[in-house]
Amino acid sequence: MNFAVIEDSRSQAEVLKALLKSEGHQVEVFSEGLACIEAMKTRSFDFFVVDWTLPDIGGDEVLKHIREKCGWDVPVVFCTARTEEESAADILRLGADDFIPKPIRYMEFMARVQGLLRRRKSARPGPLRIGGIEMDLEGRRVTLAGVEVDLTQREFDLAVVLLRNIGRVLPREELLSSVWVRDNEVDTRTVDTHASRLRKKLGLAGESGLMLTSVYGQGYRLDTVQQG
Repeated sequence: MNFAVIEDSRSQAEVLKALLKSEGHQVEVFSEGLACIEAMKTRSFDFFVVDWTLPDIGGDEVLKHIREKCGWDVPVVFCTARTEEESAADILRLGADDFIPKPIRYMEFMARVQGLLRRRKSARPGPLRIGGIEMDLEGRRVTLAGVEVDLTQREFDLAVVLLRNIGRVLPREELLSSVWVRDNEVDTRTVDTHASRLRKKLGLAGESGLMLTSVYGQGYRLDTVQQG
């Protein structure tokens, strides 16, 4: 597993790195949140350990970027000196998988990490196959009639929601809250734009065996259709 440790205390970061490497993991350390965000443009990580208080940006901003870039399957653990119940609830509500109070108890830290890794392994989803479309949820790849299709992250996430709700009318507001979870600056027109792109890219006008229909005043419905 490839870990990213975002921690501005060099001594703390080196201890965490040594612990994780002793279990056979690859570890890259970042002393600032923006450095990690920049690295995510060219490198992929399987697990993030984040200090809540960083010298440049807040841990919540780092978490937002992780979820936007990597989705919700990648574990994120926060290390924080803010141990009061309200702060812990805030961290989990924002989308973290767990938090470790500082000073870190290293045996507990490793036990929590291993627990999340086991949970991730057992929950690893199989491919989603409907009509001529196959979606590899783990690798975030999609093929149409065996040919790989290039989708943006939002297009991929929207396609997953639609394919998991065949025959059901999905209101635009529900799609917006499911796919654009942390982005308050988008509106329902964004859903329409992405739905239009998916219709073309994935043959959702019937070519793939699926038909994406706009339901007036409500939202979208994806149905299976007979191919001639």
